[in-house]
Amino acid sequence: MPSESLKSIVCQWSSNSDQDIQTKVKAGVKKVAGILLRRIPKKGKNPGHYWIEVVHEDENQTDDFIEQARIKKLKEQDITTSPIKPCTKPNGFRESYGWYPEKGGLSAVNLMNLLYSDARIISADGYLNGDCEARKKEDKKLDLTYQRDREAGRKKKNNELSSRPFDPHQNGRLNPNKIIFSTNPHLLPNDVRTVAQVLTEIRKFAQNFNGEWSWNGDGFDETNCHTFLFLLLAKCNLADPLCIGVDADPHFNDYYKSLKNRKKIDDEKFVERKELMEKLLNLSKYKQSQY
Repeated sequence: MPSESLKSIVCQWSSNSDQDIQTKVKAGVKKVAGILLRRIPKKGKNPGHYWIEVVHEDENQTDDFIEQARIKKLKEQDITTSPIKPCTKPNGFRESYGWYPEKGGLSAVNLMNLLYSDARIISADGYLNGDCEARKKEDKKLDLTYQRDREAGRKKKNNELSSRPFDPHQNGRLNPNKIIFSTNPHLLPNDVRTVAQVLTEIRKFAQNFNGEWSWNGDGFDETNCHTFLFLLLAKCNLADPLCIGVDADPHFNDYYKSLKNRKKIDDEKFVERKELMEKLLNLSKYKQSQY
C-alpha cells in the first residue's frame, strides 16, 4: 500500500454532502466509511458525472511552495513550467477517480453515427481524471485552489498540484447542492479484506483503465464515467446496496437492461461487462453469498 496509513483513511466529515450519506444496511454487511461513491446524474444539457473518492485526514496539508503561490495569487500557468516541481502534500485536493473524454460536448459527436442505431453517438479518447493536454490547457489561467471547478484533474501521484490523483469534480463536496447522490461501498459478511487491500484494488483498476470515452444513451456498448464506476465496483467486489441495490440509479438500470436484453454480443469486452453488471447487481442485493 502507498505511504498513507490505514488510520488516515478513517472518514472525517468535511461537508454537509458527506454527512447526508445513509447508513442503514443489513446486519453483517460492512460499510467502507472512508470511500464515497459520488453521482451527479445527467439532467437536460448537464451531462452529469460519476466518480469515486477516498477521504484522508491529512488532505488539507499544504506544500510551502503551493501556499506561497496561493498567497501571490499565481495561476496554473505560472507553476506548470518545466521542470515541474512535484507536490509532497495533498494541498486540499481529495484523492478521487473518474473517466473523461478528451473533449466534451458536441466536439465529440460523430454525426455519421446518428444514422446507425448500433453506433455510438459520442466517442472520444478517454482519460482518467481528464488528465490530458487539451483539458489542462483550459485550466492554465485558473488559480491554484482546490475549491473551484476544473476541466482537468490529475492521474498520477506527486503531480504539480497535489501528492494524490484527483478528479476535477472533487470540489463538489464543498457545495452540498452539487452532488445529487452519495453512498459508501460495502463489503459482504464473508469478505475479510482490509480497507488497505480494497484501496490497492481500486487504485490498480483506475490506473489500468484505458480506451475510449463514449455515450450511447446508456447503451450496452458505451464507456464513460457511469460504466467506469460500475466496472470498478464489480471488479473490486464492492456492493452498492443503498443505490444500485434498491434500483435507485437510472443509469445503471438502463445500462444493465441494455446489456441483458441484447440478444447477440460479438465483442468479448461487452460479454464480460454483461457478466460483471450481473455480479454487481447480485452483490448489491446480497443475492449470491459466494462473492
